[in-house]
Amino acid sequence: MLWFVVLSVYQVEVGSGVESVLLPCKTTVHLLRHVTVEWRDSDNRKVHVYQNGSDQPEEQNQDYRDRTEMKRNLLEPGDLSLTLKYPTYRDIDTFTCTVYNGERKILMKKRVKLWVKVCQVEVEEGAESVQLPFKTTADLPEDATVEWVRIEPKPTTTVHVYQNSSDQPEIQNQDYRDRTEMKEDLLKTGDLSLTLKSPKERDTGRYGCNVYSRGNLLRAKTVQLTVRGRTRNRSSSIDPTPLMADQSV
Repeated sequence: MLWFVVLSVYQVEVGSGVESVLLPCKTTVHLLRHVTVEWRDSDNRKVHVYQNGSDQPEEQNQDYRDRTEMKRNLLEPGDLSLTLKYPTYRDIDTFTCTVYNGERKILMKKRVKLWVKVCQVEVEEGAESVQLPFKTTADLPEDATVEWVRIEPKPTTTVHVYQNSSDQPEIQNQDYRDRTEMKEDLLKTGDLSLTLKSPKERDTGRYGCNVYSRGNLLRAKTVQLTVRGRTRNRSSSIDPTPLMADQSV
């Protein structure tokens, strides 16, 4: 039996670097225990699966492993909303929640479009430094790797790497050598902000910070940096002496 299919798309907007975002999906109908709830992305990858009264993490796509959560006893209130932890620009997508009965017939379907805003930072060329901000929860794993890269323009460039409890300058791209700095005890405080010294107009671009541990992505944020070129004083190139009239006869 088909209950209803929602064709409209609900839109959710969230800032890059937040701890989590809720993709809403509610129904006033109480669901039976034998139903299956599947959240999928636009590539049809399984984001979250609820079946036989419990979550099925082994069916999730690896990109969403340990990053999703649904409410307990979700069948009673009919709240099928999905919490997606640490959303990044790579999560900008349209997600679909589908409810099936025991015969795999669709009982309900709803779409949610997620937009993750990119943090904007502007500075003028000639400034002493600029900070690309990223603050997250404290007490990250001691074995975590923090990597700042410039995503655009291509090719992707390694800006700063913190690994094995220390910076790894030998991994940096030469353009950023001796120009970047991160705070002490960053894994304990959760302050992963990057200071870029002597910003230049050519540093303009989209930067990403990724935090990994044992091959899993724990945190991520995207920052758009714009370095404005210094305004040139055009009058300095003009001879202040007025042109003399031709006196010849």
